[in-house]
Amino acid sequence: MSSSSDAIQDPATVERRAWAMGTQVNISVEAVDRLTAVDASEAALRTVAEVEARLSTWVHDSELSRLNSAVPDADFPISPELGSDLRVAIHWWKETRGAFDPGIASLVSAWDVRGSGRQPSGVELQSARTAAGLGHLALDPGVARIDAADFGIDEGGFGKGVALRQAADAARSAGADCVVLDFGGQVAIEGDCREVRVDIADPDLRDERIAVLTIRSGSVATSGNSERGMVVNGVARGHLLDPQTGYPAPDWGSVTVVASDPAAADCLSTALYIMGPKAGGEWLLGRPEIEVVFAERSGEGTRMTATSGLKGRLEVSVGNLTYLHQDQAQTEGSLAIKHNHRR
Repeated sequence: MSSSSDAIQDPATVERRAWAMGTQVNISVEAVDRLTAVDASEAALRTVAEVEARLSTWVHDSELSRLNSAVPDADFPISPELGSDLRVAIHWWKETRGAFDPGIASLVSAWDVRGSGRQPSGVELQSARTAAGLGHLALDPGVARIDAADFGIDEGGFGKGVALRQAADAARSAGADCVVLDFGGQVAIEGDCREVRVDIADPDLRDERIAVLTIRSGSVATSGNSERGMVVNGVARGHLLDPQTGYPAPDWGSVTVVASDPAAADCLSTALYIMGPKAGGEWLLGRPEIEVVFAERSGEGTRMTATSGLKGRLEVSVGNLTYLHQDQAQTEGSLAIKHNHRR
């Protein structure tokens, strides 16, 4: 007869909620027992806090904030962790040919994106554009250098993705069988998990669902202006800035990205929004590992274009849906599968 300490325990689920990087993070961990699940959830929370302390530019003494204030052309010592974070950003900056570029702190300041918004003068905008761009950053092992006094990196386009990836890894290393994280609307799923349904919101009405994605692993990130926007001199402006023009990108709708890596999903949702549906669809050709849903406003309502790998995993309740085949040129022939949906 076995003792109670030898008895097999049922798997346990622990759910946690916290506030980080200016938004809410929800953590759900499944593990072999409650103690392991608690430990894994703690590991995830600690990791999010570490990433926030390193990357948040809302915190003046974070490592990234100190780098942004570094003396130009001088070696600035950085931790291996920050170096790794920045290499992720540089990778996607190069892959997207600059559509994703977090080196735009000067533009964020010029437009007062973190405040109520303002219209910069022509001189201010030109100065901010001159100081913007990841080309002003150089990385060597343990060292970073910037070459413009007003250059700075804004973590808004990649910080949550980095935190999600590292938090999921930490939870799994601590014994989690399944971890589901929701960080300000970006979802990450890792391990042996059941299917999770992720809502895609209306581009204008964040609380209204227009589609549902079903996934068992990977990450889902959406970029649009339904939650954050500015009114500048009486004109509605989006908060996502185009690094090429220095102006807010056109407010055409929203884009949802599904990728195995949360950091990739975060970076690419920003990049593909800046590109827009046409250029974004062309960029996706030959990249079947990246799944996307474009939700575009039109005179007939919401028009959605999704990559064909999402067939069977995407339920649309509003608007028209067209599938994009990533292994073909973007022609009418490659966009031939259409479905109509209405409320």
